[in-house]
Order: sequence, then structure tokens, then C-alpha cells
Amino acid sequence: MAGAVAFDADHGIPPAVNQPATTLGRDEWFAVLERLADALGDGTEVKLCLIGSAACILGGMDGRTSRDLDVWKPASDYDRRELARAAEAAGLLFDPIAENLPAGPYLQLIDPIPAELGSFEPVFLERIGRLRLYRPPIENLIVSKLIRCEPRDLSDIRFLISRYHPSAELIRQIIAGISPRNREQAAENLIYLTAIQP
Repeated sequence: MAGAVAFDADHGIPPAVNQPATTLGRDEWFAVLERLADALGDGTEVKLCLIGSAACILGGMDGRTSRDLDVWKPASDYDRRELARAAEAAGLLFDPIAENLPAGPYLQLIDPIPAELGSFEPVFLERIGRLRLYRPPIENLIVSKLIRCEPRDLSDIRFLISRYHPSAELIRQIIAGISPRNREQAAENLIYLTAIQP
């Protein structure tokens, strides 16, 4: 499979950190999530709220790939030790430090600072065994991408607008409620909402 990660068949270990970065597409990420759900086994529900590229990839964005599965901690519910064991069994490095990100795929736990999404009620995406996958509303995802606004974020915003037709007024309301520094950055980048309309 093109772009697939060369996992260690015996241990599910992703490629070494010094190898070129490997990114996964939608089908590959779903395969990883299925392994993650299998590794969790039986027990109570595990809730992961996915943000960033993962929300776009699982939402069907053609050609979008990523090596990270970003989990928004405030809207997720899991046991850290259990999730770490399951992630490693699925071939994911678990929550690496930002200064030492691996070349292979990894699961990253994201705190509200420095990332910011505004308040929201998670939207259900998928159930795989005990695993329940959610994402923020599209308007909140767009706000998080307006804060950073790198080229890949603009591509993601274009996809999200085209697919979901979000409310521009709600986006402005969310921006008004975030921290001053991020609010200023996102407000400056609002111009892209009209510039990149499909």
C-alpha cells in the first residue's frame, strides 16, 4: 500500500525516529484505529476527541495525510496507561514531547494551552469496539486553524468550508470568546474565509 508504515510485525513498532517522516491517509488511519480498538479489548468506553488534520482526514479530505493523531484532552475520556499500551500495540508512539517528534505515526494529547478551540459539544464520528471517536464542531476546527494559519491549515479550511458550509457568524462568535492573543491572530486571518471560498 502506497505510503503505508513499515511496522515491526512482532512488536508493532513504528519506524525509527531518524528515518524520513511517514504520513498516513484515511484508510491507513482507520486501520490503525481498528488496531487501537482491538488492543483496548473489553471494558468501559474510551472517548477520543480528534482535532487538527485527523478530523479532516477522517472526514474524507482527499489526499490529506498526517503522521499525528491529535487528541483534545478536555473533551476526551480515557485511562492514560491503558491508552498508552493500546497505542503502542497499534504501532503508534504515545504522546511524544514536541522537541523529539518521531518519523512514524504517533498519538499526541493536546492541552488547551497553547492550542485553543473555544467551548463546544463534541460531535460523534465513529464507534470501533470500545473506542468512540468525536471531533469539535466544524466552526471550532476552523477557528483553531485560523490561529495558526499555515498553508496546510488553509487547505484544511477550504475543505471544511466546501464539505460542511459552516456559519461565518458562529466562527466570529467563537473567535470573540478565545484568549486575546489568539483572538487577534484569528481575527486578522478571517480574510481567508472569503478568499478561499470554493
